[in-house]
Amino acid sequence: MPSDSLSPEEQYEITYRATKNAIWDVLGTAVYLVFLIFAVALALFAIALPAIGSLAGGNAKPFVVGVAVLGLAVAGFGSYRIYQLIQ
Repeated sequence: MPSDSLSPEEQYEITYRATKNAIWDVLGTAVYLVFLIFAVALALFAIALPAIGSLAGGNAKPFVVGVAVLGLAVAGFGSYRIYQLIQ
């Protein structure tokens, strides 16, 4: 068994580093997930939906179409990353 060859100080150091890395991985993933949820909501409700509403109102300008496509692309990418994190 590998732990038989390690001193108690070495075992403590390995356990401490592994625990510290695991905690930071979990916290980092949680913060990233919250950021993605916020980015998707912002892309949909502040960028894509108003642009699509403007298009529905008859203002079919290329800039508005570009903004709508960009907002939907950001929301789609964010949704895909959220799906990957949750799965």
